[in-house]
Amino acid sequence: MGLALLDIAVWWLALGLIGFITLPITSYICRNLRDHGYSISRPLGLLLLTYISWIISIFAGYSYLSIIFSMGIIAACSLIIYLREGLTLDRNYVLKFEALFLFAFVIFAVIRAYSPDIYWTGGEKLMDMTFINSLLRTTEFPPYDPWMSGIAMYYYYFGYLIVANLIKITGILPSIAFNLATASFFALSLTSAFGIGYNLTEKMRYGVITAFFVAVAGNLAGFFQLMDILFIQRGGINSILSFNYWTGSRVIPYTINEFPFFSFLHGDVHAHMISITFQLLIIVLLLNVMRSGMQGRQYIPSILILGLSIGFLYPLNTWDYPVYLFLAVSVMVTHFFISRGQSLFSASGRDLATLAFAAGTTAALSYLLYLPYHASYKVDKAISIVPSGRTSLIFYLAIYGLFLYLLYSFVILRSRKHNLRPGYFVISLILLSAVVVISIIEFKLFVLDKDVNPGIFEFELLILLIPLLILSVISMIKEKDRSHIFILILIATGVLISLFCEFFYIRDAMSGNPAYVRLNTVFKLYLQNWVLWGVAAGAILSRFENYFTQKRAWGIAAAVLIVMVSIYPVFATIGKSGAFGGEPTLDGEAYVKRQHPQDYAAILWFRNITGQPVVLQARADLYTWNTSVTAFTGLPTVIGWAGHELNWRFPYRKDIDERWFDANKMYTSSNLEEVDALLKKYNVSYIYFGEVEAKIYSPQLFDSHPERFERVFEYGDVVVYKVIS
Repeated sequence: MGLALLDIAVWWLALGLIGFITLPITSYICRNLRDHGYSISRPLGLLLLTYISWIISIFAGYSYLSIIFSMGIIAACSLIIYLREGLTLDRNYVLKFEALFLFAFVIFAVIRAYSPDIYWTGGEKLMDMTFINSLLRTTEFPPYDPWMSGIAMYYYYFGYLIVANLIKITGILPSIAFNLATASFFALSLTSAFGIGYNLTEKMRYGVITAFFVAVAGNLAGFFQLMDILFIQRGGINSILSFNYWTGSRVIPYTINEFPFFSFLHGDVHAHMISITFQLLIIVLLLNVMRSGMQGRQYIPSILILGLSIGFLYPLNTWDYPVYLFLAVSVMVTHFFISRGQSLFSASGRDLATLAFAAGTTAALSYLLYLPYHASYKVDKAISIVPSGRTSLIFYLAIYGLFLYLLYSFVILRSRKHNLRPGYFVISLILLSAVVVISIIEFKLFVLDKDVNPGIFEFELLILLIPLLILSVISMIKEKDRSHIFILILIATGVLISLFCEFFYIRDAMSGNPAYVRLNTVFKLYLQNWVLWGVAAGAILSRFENYFTQKRAWGIAAAVLIVMVSIYPVFATIGKSGAFGGEPTLDGEAYVKRQHPQDYAAILWFRNITGQPVVLQARADLYTWNTSVTAFTGLPTVIGWAGHELNWRFPYRKDIDERWFDANKMYTSSNLEEVDALLKKYNVSYIYFGEVEAKIYSPQLFDSHPERFERVFEYGDVVVYKVIS
């Protein structure tokens, strides 16, 4: 582990350097927060570095120098701000924060070292490695799609660009950096959430609690899974140590319900996992907006950074962009009017103009600053109405049970303080009673009787969410405390996200199967929901601090729920890490050398090739060992995982289908002219006969024409032919 420890240290230092050179900018923008934005200095630095290097690379090419020059621009801006404004830091806070970040980063790096493989099944790691390596080879933007050679990438790629930048800065091998990236995004998310909790409550312990709720806690399904192992399966210690971490992300039938800790533990360096850090960054910036009133000399810079950060979500994980733009506008509107006791009709013209400028400018900047990306990437996804198969109450409670308990406690408490009419509480009590009854019935049906019926009736989730939304909005109107208003906005936004998933879904390639129409919609949006409610729940707990001693029943229930959500991260980590047995390593491709030695030898040979010449490989089925050269070198191929391409480019598939058949034809045709024409069509430079290709294709045609196809690499059954033009 000596070399790995050095890699960990270098990666950590690089993140620290990026955060350090960004600190004056962050401190200036977030001067209304208790920590002056220290908690988001690294994420904001990564965002600025990625954006500036991308803009420079569009005009001057992507390289190590473009990244270093971008860091210089950030440092120069920070120096100017520092000389003019100085820097305010709480030494005690900084030391504790840095200790927390280092602890989280190192611990998760160790966790990754016990399950490091960039494997081809059970996730998207092979895809993620493909895109990272491809960006490391690219010199221009938009980059080419490594799975569809010669065509621009049609996937939001900024997350991979963040990782590629760090690899170029540190010089760490991509297969090691892959796992360090996961550890760093965990640490960045955890400490960003800590910063939000601290700034909302001004108490470090609630910063820690907020960080736990957002980045570490599991859902209640983990507790029930453990109970099933112990009392129904009657499993022993071996069953507990092999706890299946996957189950917690598949609670709602025919959907995916990931939450942050699952995403980090699973270890796909995927867009939705990377975006968690930057969602939290935006929440911090919006809290600063709520505290500042959008006035003062940092008003314009705040709008610029906010617009840049929200727009960053579009090329990072497009699903997040509309939600956080909506959240930003909601914060601005609420702060300008509700917190001032005004309405749109009673507000002054100056207030309306200020609001219109702030909201309009933020929205405009979030799009205009990324125009080069939008010009190359067109979203053509329609919104449709969910036909059937909505979420059952018991499954929803298994995911968000702890949060809902705290959220309802908060909105009811605030409603009582604002002397709302008793009728609201009577109606809420009746509806919550219905929730309990339905949940008990569904527990018997789904858990005890193993029934697969999706629910008692289609819209049962409304009886849980509608009262929460109504009480949140009413409390928001009456509330004066800015922190409380902010929490209520987060609650209401989360409710709207969940309601959207009940009524609508985004059409994609999965929509052809009626059972799976909501799969990606729930997957992407429920993760946002978790982040918003996790932040809200952490801050809410500080408002109920005395309840643990004064109202024992409430405190016991809260404590029990917190213990229940603590089960998953403990046992899932043990299960995913193989009970921490075996030899730890951070090298995600070490298994390739052991399990696929012939392909591995070819991969090492291909790494000596510069540029992006096309390598013909067998057409690739999903989640199987294939396109290994592309994955571990970044060299493009004619067609990779076609199922993924169909989803990204939905509803267009003609070119994908054509490549699928042409790739096979180039290997199987006995007509040299036909093969030659196809090789020229796709600009193929190398033909690969690896472990996969050797089992299904014959090299006879290529061996018969040595003047056209030169054997340039051989190892065992693996042969590489160079196409001679």
